[in-house]
Order: sequence, then C-alpha cells, then structure tokens
Amino acid sequence: MLCEECNNREARFAVTMNVNGESVVRHLCPECMRAMNANMRGGNIAGVLSAILSAITAGEGMRRPEMREKEPAEQLPDITCQRCGTTYVQFRKSGRLGCPGCYEAFREQLRPMLQQVSGGAQHAGRRPLETLEAQRTRSRQEELTRLMQQAVALEDFETAALLRDQIHALAEEGGADA
Repeated sequence: MLCEECNNREARFAVTMNVNGESVVRHLCPECMRAMNANMRGGNIAGVLSAILSAITAGEGMRRPEMREKEPAEQLPDITCQRCGTTYVQFRKSGRLGCPGCYEAFREQLRPMLQQVSGGAQHAGRRPLETLEAQRTRSRQEELTRLMQQAVALEDFETAALLRDQIHALAEEGGADA
C-alpha cells in the first residue's frame, strides 16, 4: 500500500485519528511519519493542522455514502488564494494549504472543519485567564520557576527549595497548576 500522504513510498505505519466521532486510519511511509512527528515535537502548527485537515478530507471519502458531505466537485466554491494561487478544489483534494494567506482566503470553508477538530475556530491558549489577579499569579509563578531553575543550576538547593515552596503556595491559593 502506498503512503497516503506522499503517494510515492510504501506505507509502513498506520495512524488512527478520531474525525467526527469515527476512526480514520492514515497509512504513512517512514519519511512522512518522521515529518509528522517532527511537526508535533517542534510545535509546527501549520504542519500538524495540514495532517489533521488531510485526515478529515480523507475521512469524508471513507464514510458511508449517507454520511458523506453533499458537496460534489462542481459545487465546490471557485476560490483561489491571491497570495499563492492554491484553489479550494486543490486544498480539498490534498488537505494542504499553500500559505498563511490560504487561511484568510478559505476562512468560511475552514471554520466548520476547525470547529469539528478542536471544538472552536479561535485559539484560546492553554488556559485562558479570566482575571487580572490570575494573570499576575501566573506571571509570578513563572518568575519564581525561572529563579528556581537558576538556583538549581548554581547548585543553591536551599534557595531552590524555598522558591519551590513559594510556587506551591501560590498554586494552592489560586488553584493553578504549579
């Protein structure tokens, strides 16, 4: 079986993703698997998002006919990214966006896909802080953590222990993670 990402090499890995409550299996070659892992470890959001969107579009073809999206090729919007020239039809076929401008060009079409994947279309950070006090507490914890790491690097373990205790006390007061 050929790799479903590059369509060139023999697939040796099977990656299972949950798309719309259904398992979608993608078969990847070692090179594409390495690239996917590197994107995840390196925080390459565009690469990871491309893989997820590719799985979604591949998953639509794998669903039962009555569950498939009713969007034949002739009804796909005729939209082209002004920055790179990628068309919406090309994106749907490959699952890959051509450039950052594609996010803006295909905004209305991407919104439902992003909501399916992440439950929302806007990034909210690891944990949104609602109050100014919570923001100050988080900043103080981060500063204390930095100082504690410096103390450990200097082998000043007594100071590091005191800083650790202050971090834990802040976490208990604010209910935040240490």
